[in-house]
Amino acid sequence: MAAAGSKIIWLKLRTLIFGHPLSTQSAESHKVGVFGGIPVFGSDVISSQGYAPDAILYVLILAGTAGYAEAMKVSTAIILLLMSILLLYRRTIQKYAQGGGSYTVAQAYLGEKMGLLAGASLSVDYVLTVAVSVSSAVENLTGIFRWLEPTPNKVLADCIVIIFMTVVNLRGLKESARLFALPVYTYIISIFSLVAFGMFKYFVYGITPMPNTHAIIASNTEAVTLFIFLRAMAAGTTALTGTEAVSNGVSAFKAPAQKRAINTLLVLGVIVAVGLAGMVFLASKYQLIPSDDNTIINQLGLLVFGKSLMYYILMAGIAIILMIAANTPFVGLPILLSLMARDGYAPRYFKNLGDRLVYSVGIWTLSVIGLILIIVFQGDTHRMIPLYAIGVFISFSLTGCGLAKHCLETKPKNYYRDLIIFAFGGLVSFLVFLIFLITKFTEGAWVVAIIIPALMFFFHSVSRIYQREINLVKVTKEDLDAFNEHITRIANRRSDIDLSEYRSKIVVPVFDLNKIVLQALQYGYELTPLVTAVHIASDTERAEKLQRKWKENHIQINLEIVDSPYRATVHDLLHYLDSIEKDPSNETVTLVIPEFVPRKIWQNFLHNQTGQLMKLLLLLNKSVLVTSVPYHPPQE
Repeated sequence: MAAAGSKIIWLKLRTLIFGHPLSTQSAESHKVGVFGGIPVFGSDVISSQGYAPDAILYVLILAGTAGYAEAMKVSTAIILLLMSILLLYRRTIQKYAQGGGSYTVAQAYLGEKMGLLAGASLSVDYVLTVAVSVSSAVENLTGIFRWLEPTPNKVLADCIVIIFMTVVNLRGLKESARLFALPVYTYIISIFSLVAFGMFKYFVYGITPMPNTHAIIASNTEAVTLFIFLRAMAAGTTALTGTEAVSNGVSAFKAPAQKRAINTLLVLGVIVAVGLAGMVFLASKYQLIPSDDNTIINQLGLLVFGKSLMYYILMAGIAIILMIAANTPFVGLPILLSLMARDGYAPRYFKNLGDRLVYSVGIWTLSVIGLILIIVFQGDTHRMIPLYAIGVFISFSLTGCGLAKHCLETKPKNYYRDLIIFAFGGLVSFLVFLIFLITKFTEGAWVVAIIIPALMFFFHSVSRIYQREINLVKVTKEDLDAFNEHITRIANRRSDIDLSEYRSKIVVPVFDLNKIVLQALQYGYELTPLVTAVHIASDTERAEKLQRKWKENHIQINLEIVDSPYRATVHDLLHYLDSIEKDPSNETVTLVIPEFVPRKIWQNFLHNQTGQLMKLLLLLNKSVLVTSVPYHPPQE
């Protein structure tokens, strides 16, 4: 009774935190449209435009007042690059309804290595986005909440925010869209109001540059050389980070998913272009100087709104949008890892949907790594920023080059136009990546130069291990014939014994038809003819495929399909065992678990250990016998 009571309390608490499980059939109703897609997929790129003017002017003021005259040229170049990137991902979304963005394009058109480079680069970018966005948001709040200034308090606040974002995203895509819609749209309206009122003041009343500008930068007399222009452009392209998220998450949109994803991408492009161009224009006219404790957007807010309600709404919106920017990776990275897991490059459990129709393993992984980064870097944004944005420009470059190569190979009608757009986006993105890598190398970018190849090696190693295992357990016609003959011999030997004489029931959980399963079925059938193979069907298509294989290969052991609408494989198997136990004709029930034993211990983490979990739960709660049938692959 006490155990049952504890279980009920735990279930109520779990439901309160994460919500009720959602069935697979309800997946479409829990996807998002354009209105929900903007806060879910756009918070990162929307927040990035807020600090891009600072990044541009930090470089341009090296040339003194002459730098302000070049500010709009730099922002125009960035907007042209943005348009090119939008067209890149528009085409990507049109071609790949399942999502995957840069990873899918690079894999298809540039080969496996470039696909893994895109996957590794985006993974690094997503992880760093979480750490940088959260730490930056908390830093912006230290001016209001002074108790956040000590490093331990700041790190604690960062960790609490990441845990909060984790819980919100584990509750489902629609939940996060609802929660973040109001602050994201409030911020967008605030930025548009800032630009609109600022432009109105400039064209109606005129603008007087800040009086201290000339005194501060009088010593700077450099000309705006091509290198300074490119550095300023590269720095300002931080406004584009997060653009790829929509193309990664096409499958998260309601039908027609591709159309809604493209519309979301275009709306985000307009928001970024208007906000960036407007703020850079006003900052150059006022000749503002960015600083760590007085950002461009803060200075513009004071000049345009004064210390009015709109100013405080804008400032609050900045802190909140920086925090919410961490939400984009919580959607993008799990989807990316699920696609890589489907292709065999990431552990298989990354492709499993959780209770709330989200890839929960990917969310937890991102959360844990984000927490580690915050603790290691002590929540210092400036120490993490040199690592930031490098990965995303690798992915932009690969997408552009991949689509340009595809254009050259297929030569569709009017392909020259597309070729110019794709090549421009790919080559300029690659140039920006090189500038970032060179200028930020000693500041920490060398770490990314090590981590990305290391991740590529990891993904490639996972693929090789899985492919080797698939080849080792794949059944041949000879294996199936030998199995059927063996089962027939045992059945003939028992032909004169009434089945009612057998009181022992054996259940063998089956995921696929392979050597591991055949070995477990043979073991069970040698003990008793009362053997049932059970497949927990969380995926209807896979279940139907297994039934066809079973029938085509004339497997003489009964296969039972148990529907699992909430994808709770272990729970549904235990429930099935409950029903078997209640049958009075079964004196004993044994669960025979087929287990693959990897050659090396560390390779166990590539498998989800469902068998071990079932053994543990049955040991604690069931009067069911458990037997493991280990399959040791032969030496090659």
